[in-house]
Amino acid sequence: MKKLSLSLLLFGAAACCAGQDLASSIQAMQTAYAGSGSLVAVGAQTILIEPRMPAPLCAVPSEANGKTTWRYYAFPLSSITLPLADVDEKLIGEDEVFTSPDAAKTYKPGEAGDTTLVIVAGVPGKEFHTLLYDRDKFIHLGAGPHSSSEYGQHSDDTEAFALAFSDRAAARSFAAALRKAVLLTRAQAAISNSPKPVAGSR
Repeated sequence: MKKLSLSLLLFGAAACCAGQDLASSIQAMQTAYAGSGSLVAVGAQTILIEPRMPAPLCAVPSEANGKTTWRYYAFPLSSITLPLADVDEKLIGEDEVFTSPDAAKTYKPGEAGDTTLVIVAGVPGKEFHTLLYDRDKFIHLGAGPHSSSEYGQHSDDTEAFALAFSDRAAARSFAAALRKAVLLTRAQAAISNSPKPVAGSR
C-alpha cells in the first residue's frame, strides 16, 4: 500500500504556509493603505494599487546659507500593477515631504514633513506597468463622472514610484508588509522550482 513520503508532506506543508503568510502580508498592506487608496490582489503574487486622486503636491525644503528653498513634485498615478517578485526589497524606502499648501509659509528649519512617501523600485531589468494622468486637468474638472481621456490618463512603465501616506505609522507598516511579501514570494518560487519528492511506498 503506497503512501506519501514524509518529505512530500513537508514539501506541501511548506508551500501551504508560504501561501498563507503571503496572503496575510497582502492583507496587512491593504489595511495600511486604506487611508491612501485601494489595494487588491489580482493574482497569486501580483497586486493592483490605485492611489487616491488627485495625487498630493509634495514639497521638499532645502536649507543653505541661511535660506530655505523648495522643490515641488507629484506622482500622478491612477494605478500600479505590481508583481511582487519584481520588487527589490532592499530599495524599499521612506521619505518625508510636506503637502500642506501653506508649508512654505509656516515651515520652521528641522520640522518633519506631514506626509510619508514609501518608495518602491524594481529589480534590475524590471519595470512596473502604471496608468498616469494629468494632475492639473483632473483638479480643474467639474462634477463628474468623467472619462479617463478628460484628465489625460495614459499607460506607462516605470522602474520606481512612490506612494503617499498621511499617517507615518501606516507608511511604516505598509513598507514592512511589502518587504515581507516580496521575500515570501521569492520563497514560494524557490519551493515551486525545487525538485518535488516522489511518493514512497511501504
